[in-house]
Amino acid sequence: MKKYGVVRAFFIFVTVLFAACFGGPQVSYAQKVTEQFNKPMPEFELTGISEFKKATKVVVKEFQKDPALDYEVRVPENWTELSKGGLGDIAVSDKILGELGKFYGPPSSVSARSRLVIEAEGLQYYMTAYQWLVQYLLANGYNLQGMKVYDDKNAEALYVLIEDDVSYAVRAVARLNGSRVVFAQHFIPVERWHDEKVVQSLMLNSFHLKNEVDGYVEEMEEYQFLDFAEFKYPKSWTLETGSIRTIDRMGVELLSTEIVHRKHGKPTTRLDGQINVNMVSVFVSDTLEDEIERFREDLAKKNLNLGDFLEYREEFLFGDKFDFVDTQVFKATASSGKLIDHELWLTVMAKGEYYYFVSLFTPSRDEDYFTWARNTETYKLIVSTIEPKEGAVLE
Repeated sequence: MKKYGVVRAFFIFVTVLFAACFGGPQVSYAQKVTEQFNKPMPEFELTGISEFKKATKVVVKEFQKDPALDYEVRVPENWTELSKGGLGDIAVSDKILGELGKFYGPPSSVSARSRLVIEAEGLQYYMTAYQWLVQYLLANGYNLQGMKVYDDKNAEALYVLIEDDVSYAVRAVARLNGSRVVFAQHFIPVERWHDEKVVQSLMLNSFHLKNEVDGYVEEMEEYQFLDFAEFKYPKSWTLETGSIRTIDRMGVELLSTEIVHRKHGKPTTRLDGQINVNMVSVFVSDTLEDEIERFREDLAKKNLNLGDFLEYREEFLFGDKFDFVDTQVFKATASSGKLIDHELWLTVMAKGEYYYFVSLFTPSRDEDYFTWARNTETYKLIVSTIEPKEGAVLE
């Protein structure tokens, strides 16, 4: 029987092997999108908090049909609410932001009014608040001044935009809740930002969602490797399985595809992402080095080569569910050189009588950030739902 000391040696081997073949973790990677949005928020002292509370009122909004949207925020007493329709008119789309509330500061004879706009949008697929904000900023071409990530569900940004010939400094927060993103933006004409930036920050700091809503963003399906393990995956991904010929090696493939229409000819399907989930018995090989070599050979058969090591991912930790978890990311290239930049994510886990190999093949974050965000968050979700069953666990 193989001991877990072998498994530990395997993880050391993975790192050493990739370091030797591909340059190791010290290899730099020009992450254009990451660098573009790697700007810290401007720092300044938040003074006059007690005065702010005295000069503001708490506004609470509740939406009976969609509790995920319920929020509260502090608004200055001299601000005016100018919202569209009533609360019963709210319809959240997964295509455009729908307004939940709008508040205006007092009129000014020399510049535009400051305002707070709160909106919501349905999520089409899994992503973090940071990724949602990046997509929003990229789509609108706004000039980012700073960004801060609190956790996967909360992120904040400061950016400049021009609207009706007026330049605004906008501080915004994105909060994910269930299958919704609630987005609050505070607009200040740039010439007044220095004078109003503290109030802007305090107002957004007071913005909170009232109900934490659990649940999946997409409709989920479940797959079982006999009575050895199971995992969940979004229904929007296509599961391809083959017959299980031996319990020593079991695997499935998940595909994300997009129909591409051509002006002439029939529509074609484009592969946007691929996830492979494999279980390998600890008794099937003399060494786990053989499994890594097999993995590399499978890539070669698909006309793919592993490129530079990009990063470790430390969010793939699941308490006592597995004895070992290790995730690394690499550049992936085609042998023919006719492929756009891609990334290969590889997670290796161990529990009981099996090793779990989960890999993701995706366009790179700089080549197609939207697709990359969807693929990587779906990958994290699938990995996090893998559950070893009794038949795969040693007593």
